[in-house]
Amino acid sequence: MSTTPPELDHFIHALISPLTALQGTAHLLRRRLEDHPDAQVLLLLGALERNVERLRATSDLLLQGATSDGDYVRVAVPVAALRPTGETAQPLEMVQPEALAPPSLPTGSNGATPTVNRPVLVIAKVPSGATAVGATLRQHGYTVVEVATSTQGLDQARALHPALVLMDLHVDNQSELTLQILGEDPETKAIPLAVLGHEAPQTSSYQPSLLDPDLTPEVLAERIEQILIPGATGREGRPHILIVDDEPDIASMIAVQFEDEGYQTTQVYSGTEVLRIVREQQFHLILLDVLLPDLNGLTVLGGLRAQPETQLTPIILVSAVNSPSEKVRGLQLGADDYITKPFSAAELSARAHAAMRRSEREGGANPSTRLPGNIAIERAITQRIAQGQPFAVCYCDIDNFKAYNDSYGFLKGDAVIQRTAQILLDVARVYGNPDDFVGHIGGDDFVLISTPDRVRAICAATTMRFDEAAPLFYDPATRSRGFISGEDRQGRPATFPLVSVSIAVVSSERHPFRHPGEVAQRSIEGKKRSKLLPGSVYLIEE
Repeated sequence: MSTTPPELDHFIHALISPLTALQGTAHLLRRRLEDHPDAQVLLLLGALERNVERLRATSDLLLQGATSDGDYVRVAVPVAALRPTGETAQPLEMVQPEALAPPSLPTGSNGATPTVNRPVLVIAKVPSGATAVGATLRQHGYTVVEVATSTQGLDQARALHPALVLMDLHVDNQSELTLQILGEDPETKAIPLAVLGHEAPQTSSYQPSLLDPDLTPEVLAERIEQILIPGATGREGRPHILIVDDEPDIASMIAVQFEDEGYQTTQVYSGTEVLRIVREQQFHLILLDVLLPDLNGLTVLGGLRAQPETQLTPIILVSAVNSPSEKVRGLQLGADDYITKPFSAAELSARAHAAMRRSEREGGANPSTRLPGNIAIERAITQRIAQGQPFAVCYCDIDNFKAYNDSYGFLKGDAVIQRTAQILLDVARVYGNPDDFVGHIGGDDFVLISTPDRVRAICAATTMRFDEAAPLFYDPATRSRGFISGEDRQGRPATFPLVSVSIAVVSSERHPFRHPGEVAQRSIEGKKRSKLLPGSVYLIEE
């Protein structure tokens, strides 16, 4: 089985990538024109499609005749194969340039184009760059509500459901946590978010829009108007696909295809960006180009499979290199599929759907958190027992979760579950080992597998971070009161404190495990004891 030389890989990439972008774009244009046909556009599109096919045939000839000596790529193609076939292109009647100009937007007396009646919520210190933006928005016809703390901002976002939340990340020490909860809470996650600054936050479940404070008032108003376009920043629980390709045209073409099918997409253009963003956002599928400018896609694949966040995420390798050995290597490293450029939109869509179905069926990923479920948890414990190295299992359970769920509803409860999952992932990354494992048993029960020397720091950080977030799950009155009034399981009046987390840790360091069932059995006593203690606690088996 031969391997393609790297020089030829880059030559193939240089030919096939633009061809893939052209083919995909033509397909999307034709699909868009099915409902609203335009004779002149269809004529232009036909010419584009015919020439894409000509380029494809020529590219195949060039690739078949390409060789490399390390310094040069040489192509030997019979002259007869390049002679015209006698086909002639259809004549085109071109449209006038003015016919292609976009329609102008209606403006108010200040040149503004506000499209909504709901206010813009500004969370910032006074004075600050964000409050200056608030003044600009008022001048352009917007209603602005300003608050001075992130907690007040969260409460106001839930109460007002504003058209936009604009936050200064320097407002207080809870601003980034508040931003994360705004992006997860079902009451607020559909509200567009914008951050004032020069760099986007590094830890957020949803990447907000970034507004440069140095922009002129007119440009700022235009940017905000773009953010407020319906659907421009929608985040309503759609399956999320990460598209990784160093060719922005191809990434954009793939994004349009899947967004038309109802998916949310994010585009990145390097391996470094991939490894960063998967720590901040969860994805249902990753489409990963093999030839990237900084890291080889196969190297990125190995890194993704080593991270808890993406151990079970379906990954499809996309490459211009149609080499059997490369395909085999990619699948051995953990890819779910391998597709070569140029590809048809229908094939890409079918392979993506198949990969996601297999992930749900075989990996047992929890549909809410996308974390590995019971099948993968048992597999991880079994593997560690077989390796014979000391390991520790943290069983994490949310206290008073049923009372919260009964009072606020299952959608709000699901947001608490997702925040807990993100806390465990963040803590494992900071305080654990590279191969630590985070799983979701179900409901409000989680598992974190690490080594005995790491678990104390992991548990301490988890309880601290959970307690920082817990009050923000509640309305101001309940947060101030410190409890929910309700009924116990027997129907008697009762009060329930704010949610907390209990962690029971069992370890193989002193008492080795023989099978996975023993791990769960030994945790029972610790779980019972931890539940009897108030607040967030952790108990480590002696």
